[in-house]
Amino acid sequence: MNTASVITASVFSVLSIAVLIYLFIGKSEFANGKYKGFYRACCGVYVSGALLVLLFTLILKGLPVAFVVISDVTVLCVFIFTAGLIFFMTKKIIEASNQAGKAEPKNEDPE
Repeated sequence: MNTASVITASVFSVLSIAVLIYLFIGKSEFANGKYKGFYRACCGVYVSGALLVLLFTLILKGLPVAFVVISDVTVLCVFIFTAGLIFFMTKKIIEASNQAGKAEPKNEDPE
C-alpha cells in the first residue's frame, strides 16, 4: 500500500466531510439560505467523489500519488464550479424576478 496516497486521499476526504458538516451547522448564506439543499447536494457529490478516491487507494496497492492528487483536485474543482454556478445563477434569477415584479403592467385597451 502506498502510504502517501492513502494520507493524501484521507486529507481530501476529511476536507470534504468538513465542508458538508459546515453546510449543515454553519451560519453562512450557503448553510441557511433558500437554496441550502442545492449546496448540500452539491457537497454530497463532492464527498462521494473524495471517498471513492480513498476507496481506490485502499484497494489498489500501487496507486501513484499523482493520480490521487489529480483525481481529488478535479473533484474539488467540479464542486467549486457547481457551487459557484448555483450561487451566481440564483442571484441572477432573483434579480430578474425582482425587476419583473417592479415593472408596471401595461394596460392595453383594445378600443
